[in-house]
Parts: sequence; C-alpha cells; structure tokens
Amino acid sequence: MRLLDAVGASARVRCGANADGVRGLMATTDIARGERVMAVAVPERALVDDPSESKTWSRQLARRVVETRRRYGSETPGDGAMEDDARDIFMQAYAKTLPPFGAPAIGLANDPKCVEIIAARLDDDECRREATTFAEQIETSFQKEKALDDALSEDEWRWAVSLVHSRTFRIENERDARPPRRAMVPAADLINHTSAPNEVNADWSLEDGEFTVRTTRDVKEGEELLFSYGDQSDRHFALFYGFIPRRNDFNRVKLFENGRVALDWYQALCGVAPDDEVWHREKERVVKLVCEKYGTYAKDPQTGLRRRIVQDLVLGDNGFVSDSMLLLFEEMCGDEEMAIAAVRERAKEMYTNMVAATEEIDAALAPLDEYSRELIQTYRRRRVGILAQVV
Repeated sequence: MRLLDAVGASARVRCGANADGVRGLMATTDIARGERVMAVAVPERALVDDPSESKTWSRQLARRVVETRRRYGSETPGDGAMEDDARDIFMQAYAKTLPPFGAPAIGLANDPKCVEIIAARLDDDECRREATTFAEQIETSFQKEKALDDALSEDEWRWAVSLVHSRTFRIENERDARPPRRAMVPAADLINHTSAPNEVNADWSLEDGEFTVRTTRDVKEGEELLFSYGDQSDRHFALFYGFIPRRNDFNRVKLFENGRVALDWYQALCGVAPDDEVWHREKERVVKLVCEKYGTYAKDPQTGLRRRIVQDLVLGDNGFVSDSMLLLFEEMCGDEEMAIAAVRERAKEMYTNMVAATEEIDAALAPLDEYSRELIQTYRRRRVGILAQVV
C-alpha cells in the first residue's frame, strides 16, 4: 500500500483483516518495544483543524473530509489526473483507505432512524440524551455548511462527520505553547482500538512535528497493532464508532442522574414522606458533602443551571461501585452494609425493569438494519449483565 510506504511503515506492518473481519494493521515482522512504526508530518500530510476555532473543530475536519473525497476519492494515485506532486499522490492513497461515500455512516448517532428509535424507546437516559443532542448538532452544522456549499448533500455531510468522530486524534502540545489540535492522520487511523489495557501495544506522540507511532511492548509477527481510543463506556463506542469492544474494563451503568435524585429515591425506599423537613435538610447536607469531594461543575438537567453535581454514581463490572455512590448512601443511612444494600436494591430495580422491557424494545428495533439492531441489543445485554452481578 502506497500510504504505508509514504509514512515508513510498510517494512513493519501491512493492512489486513483481524479475527473479527475488521481491517487493521498487522505486524509483518517482530517489532521491539519502543520501535517506530510510522511517522506522519503534521499538518502537511494530515487533516488538521484551526485551534483558534476550537468549538468548530468537527465541522472544520468534516469539511476537509468532503474536500478530500471530491478531489482525490475517484482517481487512481499517480494516474496524471492530479498535479502528481507528492501530496496529491499521498492524499489520493489516503482517500482510498476511507470508507466509501454511500456506505452507512459510522455509529448509531449518525443514523437518523437509529436516533429516532433510541430517543423514543431505549431505556437509557444517557444514551437517549447523547444521541439526540448529537443528531441536533449534525443538523445544525449541515444547514450552516449547506449555506456555504450548495452542492453538499446531507448524506455526504453525515458520512464525513461520522469519519471525523471515529478517526480524529487530539494532539496535545507538551510545552503548552499552543492549544490542542484535532487531526485525522492517514495510516495511523487504520490502527484499531482495544479497551483491555493488557492488549494495547502501540501509542503515539508528536515528535518534531511528526505524528509518530511506536510500540509500547514487543510485538510478534502477525500480531495486530492496537491503540486505546480512551477509557470510554460501551455507549460511546456504539454511538460514535459503530462497535462495542469485546471486553471493556471501563463499562459502567449509571444508577442515578445526580445526588439529589439518588437521595429522593432512597427517601421513597424508606417510606418517608416527600415533604419531611428533617430528611430534606439531611439530604442537602449529604449532597453538599459528596459534591465537595467528588463533584464536578456541569449543567444540571433538572434546573438547566451550571452547578456542582455528582455525576459518577455508577456500577461497573465485577461489582464495582463508585466511591461517590457509596459515600452518598453511607452518609444518609449511617451504615456501610445498608449503603451496599441500597445499591443492590437500585440495581435490582433497574435489572427487573430492563429485562421486562426487552421484548418490547426488540420489537421497536425491528425497522433497523441487522447490524444496528444487534449493536443496540448487545449494548443492552452488557448493561443487564453488569446489573445482574450484584442482584
């Protein structure tokens, strides 16, 4: 592949399909830890945003993806249709590695039909909120870009945005001399993700203006190179990457939207009247205490105001319970065992409701294509599995 030749990678890796049939980069020889696999000049050979307009980085990159497809996507590298300089040949080779325009947009959040069903029927507030918010952002950005480019179609824009959100790297400047930049890096974006830390064998850094990929441990011939795209939940990968990792050590189920919702639920569980003033004062004390230790500033969905709230009230694999969740209930009931019992009761409630809703939700998913339907069903099964571990 000319692209791998151009970034100095062809002696070490090749493009091929992994055990799941997904395209990735495979080692063609043993690669020692710390050895350089490839180096891509930034910005000469990458699609890069303007960091001074940080709020529009996804629009900037999507626009560049559209331009790349139109300019290079239909030509064969080096056939004389372009100017035949090094960048033209390189970008033509890169365009050939992108999913073709006309293929489904990557990720559930990029499919209007999926978003409509998720918003109406899925029993996951976070997933519904993220999907609908992203769908609104796509529609808004498309209208703005359409005003600048009358030839732009919604399908073309949605395709470009889906590539941006599944292939972009955030490049930090180690000396803080300039703001972070976002870049789509040819060849490097062929490296797949794993959520299992022990499977990661490659990482990247900016070295003298080059996006450089190096191995983080010895890699055997035939082994696939794997990055970590971040410590994200299944929801993030399903919505924006169009897959769910086989194993995800960072998967979580949110038990409550925030601390006040959690303690209102606990008050009802204890059979205390909603207007009990003693409970009200105690709940406010506990929420304040937990916020001071674990809270972050964010928009409160109930009031719309930016305030300090507890966001990580979650349950994870192997019975993991966030410290903020335990402290909230421990402070309220004064006993660790009762706090754990409350977490189990909440998990049981959510588990029972999800299992009961499965048949109805599966029926609602029927209009979707098989891949999207299975992705959502797998996402729900993994959530049910986490809850089942403590029920």
